[in-house]
Amino acid sequence: MQKNIITCTDSYKLGHWNQYPEDTEIVYSYWEARKGAQYPATTFVGLQYLLKEYLEGVVVTEEKIQKAKALSAAHFGTDAIFNEEGWRHILNCWGGLLPIEILSVAEGQEVPIDNVMMTIQNTDKACAWLTNHLETILCQLWYPCTVATLSKSVKRTMAKYLEETADTMDALPFMLHDFGFRGASSVESAGIGGAGHLVNFLGTDTVKALEVVMDYYGDPCPGFSVPATEHSVMTSRGPQGEEDVVAQLLRAYPTGILSIVADSYDVYNFTENIIGGRFRDLILARDGTVVIRPDSGDYYEVVPKLLASLGHNFGKTRNSKGYYVINPKVKLLWGDGLSEKDIENILEQIADLGWSVENIVFGMGGGLLQKINRDTQRFAFKCSAQRRSGEWVEIYKDPLDYSKKSKRGRLSLQMEDGIYTTVPKPEYPNSDILQTVFLNGNIARTQTFEEIRQIAAL
Repeated sequence: MQKNIITCTDSYKLGHWNQYPEDTEIVYSYWEARKGAQYPATTFVGLQYLLKEYLEGVVVTEEKIQKAKALSAAHFGTDAIFNEEGWRHILNCWGGLLPIEILSVAEGQEVPIDNVMMTIQNTDKACAWLTNHLETILCQLWYPCTVATLSKSVKRTMAKYLEETADTMDALPFMLHDFGFRGASSVESAGIGGAGHLVNFLGTDTVKALEVVMDYYGDPCPGFSVPATEHSVMTSRGPQGEEDVVAQLLRAYPTGILSIVADSYDVYNFTENIIGGRFRDLILARDGTVVIRPDSGDYYEVVPKLLASLGHNFGKTRNSKGYYVINPKVKLLWGDGLSEKDIENILEQIADLGWSVENIVFGMGGGLLQKINRDTQRFAFKCSAQRRSGEWVEIYKDPLDYSKKSKRGRLSLQMEDGIYTTVPKPEYPNSDILQTVFLNGNIARTQTFEEIRQIAAL
């Protein structure tokens, strides 16, 4: 599908070009997570992808103008709505580049809600309508930001329990694995959402997320996975052939991490008698770890029983904090239908039972990439200032629903004593955390993914 920035917008915005006061020269808008968001702060990520994919370079052409003009006429039943003159001005005077300036925080920064994270304004007085035309595409930042914010919240919870029950934090980077590709709404969603997760963790099975990071942030492969089975493999020889499947797997992967789904028939028999019985000595002799993945059942029941079975058959020791650590030749993975609260419940339960949480890792699918929306963090893109005949005018909304009250004027994000504050734009912009990232069709600031990870680190 061809990307056309003219039509990458809501229908009603196609007619806004003649709805502003006639002397409007600049429309200035901002983006924030409003009060009432689920998380108290937002991890900002994904803008560089959107800029490179949709806004950078020549994005307005004669062909795209004609296609958008025809679509608009059919859509509205009239050719009077479409702003052909405005788009042709961008083509003729700017060579198809967008006369827009975007300022933002650095990707990876965690910004408390009710603070500006991005601003945008037109740089050509003839294109005041362009600022909010781009609201639709820029608002889609909500998705990678929300995934990264959720993922970081889970990471904080995991770090808390590791600190309590483990001697090191070594397990943390791989404790949450992205299983969300098949449950995402599209390939693009999986890619940018999965990239948001990779800001915090190193484990993923969402291959498209790797490509997003490599192609749009210029980094080498940012995530890792391991050989793993699915039920089509484990059931290929029927109930009586499950042991033969395991034997084949152990021959095929004599070293490294191997993940085996365990619940095709009887998860307790599989763990106790096949893994902990027939193949126990072979697993102990391997140079690596066999990960057992139950894929169904009540985790409150299943997880403690499997930890006890693995600890009994492969041995366990007490660490310096008094919690049991199973022989590192085996580990448990839970990845069925998890929410953030489920993960916390499991960590709390096994810690209460005396197990170190380093014995378990998690896979998260729809709960990570799909069961969120723009209202999770209450993202909003609002106009807060307009320049008319050389004079700036504050613009705002103040509805009866106070939570939707918007900010006024041109804005700056400042930090003092470690606290973020949104204030009127200062006379000296060097103190502003918001910096220019896009100007007149060109990206003005780029980041590597490793830089983003360092900024986002706990």
